[in-house]
Amino acid sequence: MALHAELHRHLGGSVVPRILWRYFHRQGSPLAERFPTYAEFEEFYTRPRNTLEDYLELHTLVEQVQTLETLPYFIYRLLRGAYIFEDLAYLEIRYTPYLRTDPSLDEAERLKQMRQVIETVGQASQQREYPIVTTQIVCLHSRLPSHINRAMVEAAAESEYVCAIDLAGGDKPYGERMDEWIELFKYALARGLKTTAHLYETLDGCYPQLLPYVSRIGHGIQIPLHYPELLPELARRGQCLEVCPTTYLKTGTLPSLEPLKIVFDRCFEAG
Repeated sequence: MALHAELHRHLGGSVVPRILWRYFHRQGSPLAERFPTYAEFEEFYTRPRNTLEDYLELHTLVEQVQTLETLPYFIYRLLRGAYIFEDLAYLEIRYTPYLRTDPSLDEAERLKQMRQVIETVGQASQQREYPIVTTQIVCLHSRLPSHINRAMVEAAAESEYVCAIDLAGGDKPYGERMDEWIELFKYALARGLKTTAHLYETLDGCYPQLLPYVSRIGHGIQIPLHYPELLPELARRGQCLEVCPTTYLKTGTLPSLEPLKIVFDRCFEAG
């Protein structure tokens, strides 16, 4: 019996290593030559990274193979694993649609294709065999220009499959474009979308200016650890922190899971 809900599952980080390795070998990818044995690939893919930026580079390996044609396969494998091994009843899949479009097309065509990507992910997620309730969170990307991010907000608002937008792609560059992010989040809220953002995951990503515009906070662990004075306001607004424990070990954000006791204790104390 499926019992659990997963609120923070990235499509680019959701492919288990063995499935990805087999895919590379079936498709004759250059990575198949680089990693002729699975053990070599697993060691490379699963070892902890020193920084969040290093960790996010792994997503680019997957983004380049998650095309309009292959997305149904990857979605099927994701849902199968989530239903059989994780007992999930509800799953929010987050990703950047533009990064799944065909890079050989010109920009205008890629922007049009984004809607096909969202539709394809939505339809592929309707699996009778693995009946998980799914919805999508469209990730704006800190490395993409403003007009592309705005086009993703518009595509998200027009789709029945999307429940929210996110801001992802590494948190160091956020500050340089904060006015832009606030404007985009205000626009998304005005279009009826919920919002979340990767904030306060690392000490580089602490931007209080954006907090009033997010329904949930993607990670947010640095708030109770280093900025607990913000917790009462978060509680007043009903914002929750999407805490992803094993990620912090893989990204080098935390040396161990021990600090999460402080995170949970202070959050519960603040209501």
